Amino acid sequence: MILGVMSVGCFMSVGYVDSFTDKMCEKIDEVEKAFVEKDKERSSKAAEELQNEWNSFLNMAILVNDLGHSLEITSSIAEVYSFAQEQNEELYAACDRAQAQIKMFRDMQAPTLWKIL
Repeated sequence: MILGVMSVGCFMSVGYVDSFTDKMCEKIDEVEKAFVEKDKERSSKAAEELQNEWNSFLNMAILVNDLGHSLEITSSIAEVYSFAQEQNEELYAACDRAQAQIKMFRDMQAPTLWKIL
């Protein structure tokens, strides 16, 4: 019984993390698109929203298996925000890094028997 409840909770959290990380990657794409279009205000606003959404997610740390990795993502997202504010070309690399880390984060949250037990 307990194993069943834990399994259901695990799969529900994985579903949430999957949809959340997809949303975060879309927001990063929005930051890049606005940057390409030289729309500093929209790029900065999207980067700020990205940062706020990630920080809100971290408040629900019970869903996070690897807090060390989440701190790396926090740092990358802060770089995205900073480069968007400055309209710095390094934004492309920061966005790629943040997306790669977010996708790895999503993959690391996948349930395994070891994590459930």
